[in-house]
Parts: sequence; C-alpha cells; structure tokens
Amino acid sequence: MDKNCGKTLSVWTDTFKVREFETLKENTEAEVCIIGAGISGITCAYLLATEGKKVIVIDDGNLGGGETGNTTAHISSVIDDGFSRMEELHGKDAANLASQSQRSAVYEIERIIQKENILCDFKKVDGYLFFKPDDTLFTEEHEAAMRAGMEVEISTSPLKSFEDHNTLKFPGQAQFHVLKYVSALAGAILRMNGKIFTGTFANRIEDSKENVIINTRNGFSIKTRDAVIATNSPISDYLAIHTKQSAYRTYVIGYKIKKNSVPVALYWDTEEPYHYIRVHPDEENDVLIIGGEDHKTGQEEDPEERFERLEEWSIKHFDGLTLPEYKWSGQVIEPVDGLSYLGKDPENSEHVYIMTGDSGMGMTHATYGGMLICDLIVGKENRWSELYDPKRITVKSAGEFIKEGANVLSQYVDFVTPGNVENAEDVNSEEGAVLRDGFEKFAVYKDSEGNVHKFSALCPHLKCVLHWNNVEKSWDCPCHGSRFDCIGKVLNGPAISDMKKISINETAK
Repeated sequence: MDKNCGKTLSVWTDTFKVREFETLKENTEAEVCIIGAGISGITCAYLLATEGKKVIVIDDGNLGGGETGNTTAHISSVIDDGFSRMEELHGKDAANLASQSQRSAVYEIERIIQKENILCDFKKVDGYLFFKPDDTLFTEEHEAAMRAGMEVEISTSPLKSFEDHNTLKFPGQAQFHVLKYVSALAGAILRMNGKIFTGTFANRIEDSKENVIINTRNGFSIKTRDAVIATNSPISDYLAIHTKQSAYRTYVIGYKIKKNSVPVALYWDTEEPYHYIRVHPDEENDVLIIGGEDHKTGQEEDPEERFERLEEWSIKHFDGLTLPEYKWSGQVIEPVDGLSYLGKDPENSEHVYIMTGDSGMGMTHATYGGMLICDLIVGKENRWSELYDPKRITVKSAGEFIKEGANVLSQYVDFVTPGNVENAEDVNSEEGAVLRDGFEKFAVYKDSEGNVHKFSALCPHLKCVLHWNNVEKSWDCPCHGSRFDCIGKVLNGPAISDMKKISINETAK
C-alpha cells in the first residue's frame, strides 16, 4: 500500500503489536480453512482446534488488522437493537434464545481467558443503558429484557450528565484489549498444530460435494473439507446475504483522562444516532473511549464532520476534555432483522460457512458464532442454529428489507450525476475524487509526489459508483459496503477483487 495511503489509528493498534506470520508459499491441505484472521475467524479456529481439527487461517492483512482492530471491544450481552425489537420481529422465545447466546458468549470469553491464562486487561463490569426522560420505550425494554432472561434492574446513572435519564443496569458485562486476546488465541492455535498465514489473499472459492478449494492471489491453493468465511462481509456470497444486511461506518474518539475519574463500566444511550462509552486502563492514565455517529458506508460527504459531532457530544457530557488522543472508525454490518447470519452460505451450501451480521456486537457475535460454526462442522447439535440460519426469512422485517433495497437502488443515480471534479489536476495531494469523462466515471487519487492513480469508479462487486472517504483515505461502496485503499486494493468485501486500474500513469502538472 502507498505509504501516504493511511488510515486512522485505534488505541488497540497503537498500544499492542500483534504477532507476525508468513504468507502461504505452497499448496497445502486442511480439515478446515478459515478466511479472516479477526476475532471471528480466530475464535472459530481456536474452538475447532480444541476439537482436534486440523485448521488453517488465512488473511490478506495482518492478525486482527481488519475491523477487529477498529472495535471498542464491548463484551456485552445487551442486544444492540433492543429486546423489545427482537420480540417484535422474532417472538418472545426467539428473543430469549438470542439473549442466551449473547450471555453464553460472555461466559465463553471468560472461560477461554482463564483456561489459556490470557493477559488482555479483561474485566467484568456493569452495563448502563440510558433513556431520555420522555422516552416511552424505557418500561417496554425493561420488561422485554426480563422476559429474555437478562439480569437487569432499574438504576441511577453513575455518570453525572445522565442523572436525569431513566437507566437500566445490566450486571455481568465485560471489556478487554481485543488485540491482546486475539494474539493469545493465535498462539494457542499454533500450539494445537494449527497454521496461520497472513498477507494471503483468497481470490476464488470452489465448492463441491467432497471438498473446497481456496485459490490465493499468489498462485497457491488450500484443499479443505470445510471453509469458514469470517471476513466481516462474506466474500463467498455474491448477492443472497448482501440483500439482507447493510454496512455502516461508526466513529470513535479516545481521550486521555485521570485514573478513576470516570467509573469503569459500559455505557450506551438510545439517541439517534446513538453513542457508546467505555474506559480503557492505560499505564499512567485511563482512556475514555466514545463512539457513535453511524451512517451507511459510502453515504457521507464529510466523514470528518462525524468526528466533530462526536467531540461536541463528548465535551457536553464529560468535564475537562481537551483534544482527543485517538480518532478512528470501523465498519458494522447490520442485518435487516437484527440477528447474525451464521451457518452454511446460501450460495455455496455444501461445505462453505459464513459468519456475518454482527449488528454492533462484534465480540459476542464472534464468540457464539465460533461456537455455533464449530458445532456444525464437528456434527454437534446447536440450539442456536435455526435462529441464526443465513437462509432464514423474517416476514416481520420485510419493511426494513424493502427500505434497504430502495436505498441501494437509489445509489445507482450516481451513474448520471456529474463528477466531484472536472479534471485530475483539480484533486488535492493525498486526496481522491470521482470525475466524469463522457459516459464513464473514474476514481482518481493523487499521492504526495503528485502522481495520479486512475481507476474505474465502479465497484467490482455490483458496479455501484464508489465514494471517496477523506478520513480513512479509502474508496467506499455506498451499496454493499466494499472498501478499497487509495490505490485500489480491496480492504473489505463483498468485493473480492481490486478496483480496475486505468492504464495511464500521468503526473499532474
């Protein structure tokens, strides 16, 4: 990647260096190959290895280098879309079952940490959900949470600025340093004779009745009985899953604060857009981590403004804040019915499994997802398999499905709109823009030396016009959330190939 084609830096990436691995350099075989070395793929690989499976994990980047490194690492059993919403969409029994899976994931993370003696700043904490005084959902959500089997109580807020809010307290939540945790799991996988290869891009997945062949960009292949696609948004599925979920960018800032000046807990509000808060203990200070201001990927003209809003909100609610030490953003995948998609890929259903649709609960999603996929592969019964089946159709979410479909279709209007600039020379250094040339649109990036890099502006997935993200220095797809770095390398699926380079290597005058 071009040295000037950077991205924002999270507190996790800044404070911990993950282990490095070699790229795949020969054809090989495994019982299970997991594509994606984030918390979902590594958790699944760890659990399969404990069952005696020969596993290989591959990733085109580094260990935890995708969305795992961009999380805020809330380990929470509190369903992000709300217990009352889950009841509305799926019924009381299903809401209870979903709650069970979330709680089981919190317990499983703690069990693994104790078993492997992992030092990852793990701490059990309380969670607090804030409702404005006039929010009529408060009582409804409290009752639905109790019906779902949650330990929950009406409480007062530990934070002064939320003292006038109605508050639900959820004991039994947790937090940790996610990269320390993932790195330790990777070490455990190696001890159990598993293999991990980074810098290894999977560009074709061939499924048959007997096995799966995973072909990599560097010319080698992996023959495996089963494959697990743990790439945030699945790269094995062309359309079926992507019509049932949407990608959102979420923004995070971190402030250095005095030790113990903010009670250590998880906090969430119900504003629109909502906010989420936690405290990470640093060596000399604490880091107050505040996230929110979500929007659909590729559908924000000025992402930097989202950080500004987040800073304004933070200063309003916490005394003594100056400038944030950290700023970063991440990608959340929102299913139309609020539940993860975990199981066999609807488009490659023999031996290919997917883990997607985290709905903002990535730590628990990765864990109950890993537990479920592991059970399916080793032939154990799992009580959550039907609930999270990727083939499911939720009739009561039809309105949201139609709404999201209409949003995607509306993005194709960009085919007939003007470009952001008229000429490549109008693009600023280390920035990108879309320009029109006749009936075609091109994505243009100018590096720090004035060299212009030109590509087709159409996403390789389904030809939606890409948008420039001036915060992450990336090209983002407003239809299905694919992302590419400034010089066209794919960062996030569903696209499985890079942007199409236009062969003019000109220098701006």
